[in-house]
Amino acid sequence: MLKRPLSFILLVSFVLYAACSVWAHGWPADYWAWRSQLRLQSGVMLLAVMAGSMLLAMRPLWLERAMGGLDKLYAQHKRFGIASGLLLGAHWLIELSPKLFVAMQWAEPKIRRADGGGARDPLVSLAKDMGEWAAWLMLGMVLLALLQALPYRIWHPSHKLFAPIALAGGGHGLMLADKALWLTPAGALLALLLLFTTLSALWSLFGRIGRSRRHKGQITAVHALPGQSLEVLCSVADWPGHRAGQFALVSFDASEGAHPFTIASAERDGGELRFIIKALGDYTATLPSILKVGDGIEVEGPYGCFDHAGSTRQAWVAGGIGITPFLAWLEARSQTGDEAQVDFYYCVRNSAEAAALDEVRAACLRSGVTLHLIESDQGARLDVAMLPEVDAVWFCGPAGMGDALARGLAARPHAPAFHREAFSMR
Repeated sequence: MLKRPLSFILLVSFVLYAACSVWAHGWPADYWAWRSQLRLQSGVMLLAVMAGSMLLAMRPLWLERAMGGLDKLYAQHKRFGIASGLLLGAHWLIELSPKLFVAMQWAEPKIRRADGGGARDPLVSLAKDMGEWAAWLMLGMVLLALLQALPYRIWHPSHKLFAPIALAGGGHGLMLADKALWLTPAGALLALLLLFTTLSALWSLFGRIGRSRRHKGQITAVHALPGQSLEVLCSVADWPGHRAGQFALVSFDASEGAHPFTIASAERDGGELRFIIKALGDYTATLPSILKVGDGIEVEGPYGCFDHAGSTRQAWVAGGIGITPFLAWLEARSQTGDEAQVDFYYCVRNSAEAAALDEVRAACLRSGVTLHLIESDQGARLDVAMLPEVDAVWFCGPAGMGDALARGLAARPHAPAFHREAFSMR
């Protein structure tokens, strides 16, 4: 279920509604009956996927741990969003299909009553209008969410519009649901979906998501590092502690919102946290000029399950700014006396641009980790053949590099476990 949550939700909602619909109405006899049931079927499946997406957006701690980290949870959230857009498109096409089917003579025109069908229920009319408005907005939001070029400062606040869209969609589903199915298991499922979607949307609108895990702090030091990177030290007095390799959602500016940054340090006294941030976008490029000692900071977390414990023969692979979780691991290793055998591959353009290279070298020497520096400007490239036979490989870096490494390791006769942290959470 947790490995393929989207497939599970689609299957359960489809089978349950289809079975109850056939039980209540029998098999559809003509196009109009098929259209009615398929429209309702797609609507119920859409509500189920939206409810699943809302659950993931709330990032509950138990679900994050079950899925192997917030980065994995957000990857599923993206899949749910895409599925919502596709189901919405199918629902809409089914609604608009009569003109085509009648024009192509695939269906007989629907015979209308002489009185025009009686007065329309204003609540039903409103529900239909709400559904149409929500559909347009949701399709637009899904497209915006998929645009990687869209600046984060626009994407982040616009993403919050999904909550009112979900409320409008829930109202649409409540008013137009098949009344004959309310007392069946499908009706119970629909009621739970509507209730959960409504509560989740309200929780989001009132800014409650993640609030209990937010902590106020203060910047204590800011240092420029090679490779357009910035080291930020901060003190968070009520920090609950973290495991080396975890990350946090960090807000330096309330108007910009929180960004995910790996905590580049093991747990330290006094709630001291260290972040190393590379200028990868418009906002992060401005941080060296705007961050100052004494500035306030809000940190939410910790999140993530990037934890190398459990295997005695390991390989670590960092690409560029992907060095950050390994810096925390090296610091923790020197504190705990971890004796796992580790080969560490640090892939950079050149040594002059490698963030914290002197620190990495000293920490590896001190803790018994074998360091392999791979500089692309010198013609070196990481090849999976370089890695020794190990129990597990831990990777953090660009997605393409990780994909190539995963394919190469999978082709080995005795493929090691491969663990990676998402470099992008959008």
